[in-house]
Amino acid sequence: MTAVQTDTADTPPVAAPSPKRRKTNWYGAFWRWHFYGSLIVIPVLFVLAVTGMTYMFRAEVDALTHPGVLTVTAPAGAERQELSAQEDAVRDAFPDRPIVSVVDQTGDRATVFVTAREDGVNANVYVDPYTATVTGELTADQLISDWAERIHGDLLIGEEGIGDRIVELGGSWAIVLTITGFIIFFLGRRPRKAAQAKGVKGARLRGWHAIVGLPVGLGILMLVVSGLPWTGVWGSVAQQVASDNGSSLWGQDPGAESTIDELIESTSGTNAEAGWAIGNGPTGTSTSTSTGTTPISIDDAVAAARAEGAPEPYSIIYPDGETGVFSVMSSQWNDNGNPAESEVSLERTIHVDQYSGDIVGTYGYDDYSIAAQVVSQGIAVHEGRRLGVVNTILSTLFCLAVMFMCVSAPIMWWTRRGTASGMAAPRAKLPVWGNWLLVVVMIGLGIFLPLFGLSLIVILALDQLLIRRLPRMKKFFGSV
Repeated sequence: MTAVQTDTADTPPVAAPSPKRRKTNWYGAFWRWHFYGSLIVIPVLFVLAVTGMTYMFRAEVDALTHPGVLTVTAPAGAERQELSAQEDAVRDAFPDRPIVSVVDQTGDRATVFVTAREDGVNANVYVDPYTATVTGELTADQLISDWAERIHGDLLIGEEGIGDRIVELGGSWAIVLTITGFIIFFLGRRPRKAAQAKGVKGARLRGWHAIVGLPVGLGILMLVVSGLPWTGVWGSVAQQVASDNGSSLWGQDPGAESTIDELIESTSGTNAEAGWAIGNGPTGTSTSTSTGTTPISIDDAVAAARAEGAPEPYSIIYPDGETGVFSVMSSQWNDNGNPAESEVSLERTIHVDQYSGDIVGTYGYDDYSIAAQVVSQGIAVHEGRRLGVVNTILSTLFCLAVMFMCVSAPIMWWTRRGTASGMAAPRAKLPVWGNWLLVVVMIGLGIFLPLFGLSLIVILALDQLLIRRLPRMKKFFGSV
């Protein structure tokens, strides 16, 4: 047998086929981030929608729960009596209480005089403006609207700003949830149509969730951004940045040199914070303090503000001490029918010397910085006031739509989960470090939204250092 030798010296070696690069499942990846982001956002957003709508209709809600106190019968053709006459009724009913402020109103709404009780709690005394008789007395804690406002701001967890931080964290992640929602809306059009065509269980609800989510997402972006100036971290950081550059978010007078915000809050009949811009305006000082000088009446203070062209009805802070002034405000914040509630550019405060009746200071929309003007307009839209009835209707529909999104999401998850174990989250991996655009976007969002950035670092650290290293946790969270 002869062996045949084959010469392979000139034959090039055959290279092993390179492993095929796995294609990124972008739809699944963004869906996964949307899913886990919803765990943070849904509880916060649902509470904000319920309390926000309650606060938007605060006049109606409070009047309904306290009949005959906050609203009165307005006789045909009758005019509201002067504030001084109504003030006398309050002093007769509560002679030992100083009056610290008053909110005049319109139509069938009672005038609200805020009085200081001996226990340090402010009490609202309501007066029928047509008969100058007291209709009742309530504290802020007896008003449903006040509870709604407090829950909306800090979830009633006010200690060390924890509640405020939770709300801000939820709002920050809501932006991420909206962005990922937009992406999966367009990437998931075919899967949704296919599921509905096959009659898959829950497909119809999934389709409605996607359709409603598109306009709701735009509203969320607007409302979250307009609400950020109120938050503890974002708002303080933004103001610090402005101050470091020699300016202020609210105007020429930096808020640190003003006391009007503290005065508004201490004389208010609610637990709400002072207006974001108007509360940081300068205060005036009464100078005519010589012996024998008689203070002017509340009617004189109103007449002085009216002569300055400030629109009515006013909310008025009484003078604080011998050098205090009447601070007469045309404000968007008191829900008393002032035109500034919808036309924010009319917002104005007139400080009146309590002795001479002279104007000793004014501060209004024209004095705000551009940033403060934009924020003030945004907040008016945020609270459903800027465009009148249209804004109210749209804001109501938006709140109801947000509630639907918050309820439909867990129902869809439960339907999809079936008999699966763990979180049953969408199984996909978002290639963060392999895509420079994603890195830039996430870093940008982290800088713009500090609490989101910090939470993202914590989440990524837990994912890489803990969840992916423990098989049971990896399976439970559906990590790939």
